Amino acid sequence: ADACNFALRSHGFSEHQIDEYKYFLGNGVYKLVERALPMDKKDGETVDKVLTEFKKYYEKHKSDFTKPYDGIEELLIALKETGIKTAVVSNKPHEFAVEIVERYFGKSFDIVFGKREGYLAKPDPTTVIETLNHFKCKKEEAVYIGDSDVDVDTAKEAGMDGIFVNWGFRGREFLLEHGAKCVVD
Repeated sequence: ADACNFALRSHGFSEHQIDEYKYFLGNGVYKLVERALPMDKKDGETVDKVLTEFKKYYEKHKSDFTKPYDGIEELLIALKETGIKTAVVSNKPHEFAVEIVERYFGKSFDIVFGKREGYLAKPDPTTVIETLNHFKCKKEEAVYIGDSDVDVDTAKEAGMDGIFVNWGFRGREFLLEHGAKCVVD
């Protein structure tokens, strides 16, 4: 929200409230910027200009308001101790996803994939399938965990069971309305 508002402001566009960003997020930064722009300014050239400004700002400030949710570090340690493999598949640009995960979780995750050139953003399941292949794991042996409608759709597209958390940027009711079968507190 902070980076997008900065980029919008830099180009003379109105900013949005933080809560509004909960509905802009989930499909990668191009879609984020496109959704944040006024209806008559969603052309590719304008999106690209604002996106460039967003990326420059985000590169410097991506950790300003970022921290792990309570209990997640302990959960990851417990999973690792039991031999469970973990991965991150994010629509954040790959380099940002890797840097943020390493900064806050060290080597707690076995592999991290952000949005990479030549790959579609989630809910396309390609990167999830790539992750399963990396672990030589069948989809029936894995579970997809997420916090958004995009994650619900990604799990469905990948043919996987999903666990969805209500403490992310979407709540229980929203997740259930979008097809989540298992939502945890």
